[in-house]
Amino acid sequence: MKKFLVVLSAIMITSLCLQPAGAATDIGFYGIGAKLGYVMPEDPIESTFGFGIQARLGTIMENLALDPFFEFWSKGYDENFGGVTADWSYTEFVLGASAKYFFPTQNQIKPYAGGGLGFVIGRSSWDWTNPVTDQKESDSDSNTDIGIHFLGGAEMEINDQFDGTFEVKYAIDGANYFGFFFGAIYKLK
Repeated sequence: MKKFLVVLSAIMITSLCLQPAGAATDIGFYGIGAKLGYVMPEDPIESTFGFGIQARLGTIMENLALDPFFEFWSKGYDENFGGVTADWSYTEFVLGASAKYFFPTQNQIKPYAGGGLGFVIGRSSWDWTNPVTDQKESDSDSNTDIGIHFLGGAEMEINDQFDGTFEVKYAIDGANYFGFFFGAIYKLK
């Protein structure tokens, strides 16, 4: 809880410091979309697919956009411990926001780099057969964390109503991962 309050305080202080740049601030609900990704978590979890929802909230200051998101991915795998094989699964939910700096360009493709914070809920569960009792047993564990992520990508207008997105992300949270995400945003304004 203390970590959450520190992060919340840092966000509030940062937003107060950005208020003098109000002439360039343009916050609103500008779009919503979906994304699909290929997620490569740290060992022993193998690569998997994930999906998410993303929104476009406008700009904090010139060329700096704020985009909240929700992401989900899950993967099952086997692990051997001294001759006993356990069936594991790991699931991760992330609710967060990214600040994206868009590099000025003259073409349709708009590259960006950025990062952000996320509230992470991770859940592990495992099943195994006890070698002594020959009984099936299971257990689970869950944790919450504040994660950070770094990203780079590009947006491109598909038509008047949709923008396409491609993003490469590295997240440091419950199960650090590297991912590639493709998506589309429906423009509301």
